[in-house]
Amino acid sequence: MSVSITFEPSGLSGVVAEGTYLIDAARRMGVSLGEGCTIGKGDCPACLVSIKSGATLLSEPSAAELKALSVEDLAESHRLACQVKLQFPGEVVVMASARKASSGTPRDTAAELRRDFGSLPLREKLATLVQLEAITMSEAFDSAIEKPLAFGAKTMDAILNKTRAKKKVVDAK
Repeated sequence: MSVSITFEPSGLSGVVAEGTYLIDAARRMGVSLGEGCTIGKGDCPACLVSIKSGATLLSEPSAAELKALSVEDLAESHRLACQVKLQFPGEVVVMASARKASSGTPRDTAAELRRDFGSLPLREKLATLVQLEAITMSEAFDSAIEKPLAFGAKTMDAILNKTRAKKKVVDAK
């Protein structure tokens, strides 16, 4: 059986097999999740997510999650993606940006991003660039498909309106 999973706010979605770890599903779909996560250990909040729906389809909180997360976090469906298995078939919606606000300044400056990217090993740089390219191509493809469909809908509406106008003229006579 399979699990349909959607990552918000990106809207990326797909289907994965039961037994897949949440962090692996995210990486397969190109979702940036768990940067700096020591995968499997669960001793850091780098891969913290919020489960919006389908929490009952997931594994129980692991010992590492119980240690790393507060009772309030668990009550709000916050989980560590490196610890969560998709155990049952169904649909799961995950908010990928569930990180708690840090006491420092936000990490959104271009200089910080360039520095962080520059410090990555070549393999991770290439993987990141391929993921970004895949996302860009997907969005471009979606846009290319939507434009002709929108044009077709407008054309059909115009034809329908002309037909209705002609029918009114004929009915009026």
